[in-house]
Amino acid sequence: MILITGGNGYIGIEISELLADRNEEFRVLDNFSGSSPLNMLFVNGKAEFIWGDVRKPEEMKEAFRDVDAVIHLAAKLPTAPGMVDEAGDVNDTNYRGTVNVLELARKSDASMIFASTCNVYGVGMNMDESSEPKPLNSYAESKLKAERACIEYHEKYGLDVKILRLASVYGYSPGVRFNLVVNYFTLRAVTGYPLTVFGDGSNWRPFVHVRDVAKAFLFFIENGKSGEIYNIGRENYMIRDVAEIVKREVNPSIDILFTGKKPEFSYHVSFEKSIQAGFEAEYTLAEGVKGLADKLKILKNFRRSF
Repeated sequence: MILITGGNGYIGIEISELLADRNEEFRVLDNFSGSSPLNMLFVNGKAEFIWGDVRKPEEMKEAFRDVDAVIHLAAKLPTAPGMVDEAGDVNDTNYRGTVNVLELARKSDASMIFASTCNVYGVGMNMDESSEPKPLNSYAESKLKAERACIEYHEKYGLDVKILRLASVYGYSPGVRFNLVVNYFTLRAVTGYPLTVFGDGSNWRPFVHVRDVAKAFLFFIENGKSGEIYNIGRENYMIRDVAEIVKREVNPSIDILFTGKKPEFSYHVSFEKSIQAGFEAEYTLAEGVKGLADKLKILKNFRRSF
């Protein structure tokens, strides 16, 4: 039995669809604070759903019954990259919630895959898993603290745990989010609005398609080394190049506007370690943008201020 915490969200729905297609037995734990229960209507097959909050262990105990592996996605997300978050709320969910999940996984003798983020790197070029993290907001700080808790549980209790640092996720899923740069640009392009880039757009980001992320979690349940961290992604782009790709693939008539100050965040990440472990993301950015735009084409005549 596989348990997915936060399984009703953007990534969780993709994992659920893959598991349903494989006729796997799985369970979803979610409190629906950041997603709609309707998301699960898109999952082909049946899953067991349990309402619960990772901050409250008593609400999770039933979810861990007969569980062999945990995919821990539940998190408090930032409102926008680089923005000041509600640090206490973020820490309670992302760090303390992860400690609660780790403890229940330990008691259940279940393995665990933890969803972290390349955001922990902050600033740097050619960053790999051995690079020193320099988190620049409370979201990244909370994820880094949670990573360290995972390593502590591995070293102290022998818990089989692996950490996946995800690149910036994009692409269509039933729980698609539009506060992510590629998805946001694609939505604006489909609806005919210009793309706004802060500064000169020379800041770097790593990217990965949501379907590749889902495949990565299922791959690392069976593969990879316990106690290790793996960067998950395919390509690194400057933001201005992302805008150009979206314009080219979706709507060549729109403008790209450069304004304001370039954000502090700029990180270029290596995915070599995960490739050596046997996992390689498949989708190119152009392919993912085209796929998302096709899903959104019903909105092409929709006009509003984004």
